[in-house]
Amino acid sequence: MAKKKIYLDEKKKKELEGFEDALDLINAGQTEIATDNTQQIEDYEIYDFLEKENLRLEKLDNFFSTHLPIDKKYSQTKKLIEKEKKDVALLREELVREFSKPDSALNRYLAKIYKEAF
Repeated sequence: MAKKKIYLDEKKKKELEGFEDALDLINAGQTEIATDNTQQIEDYEIYDFLEKENLRLEKLDNFFSTHLPIDKKYSQTKKLIEKEKKDVALLREELVREFSKPDSALNRYLAKIYKEAF
């Protein structure tokens, strides 16, 4: 069995000075006092990563189990494409109507180009 590490800051370590032997007697050599908290920081980073990964996986599970089947069953893609085609046709008609007027900006610009070219 691995030794259990107890991480102490400098203040706590000074308070326990001289009691290291007593701590060893309590757990029969299974406790090690350490002041370096790099392992503690690494443990926190791993824990934080795992928490975020768990949340991400829960969201993916929710998407694949709830939203995706609803989208397949009640797809709106065809209706949206039809609506966009109608909107494009209306815009095209409006543009043709505006540009076909004799005093439209397009006709004035084309007339200017024609006059400059010849």
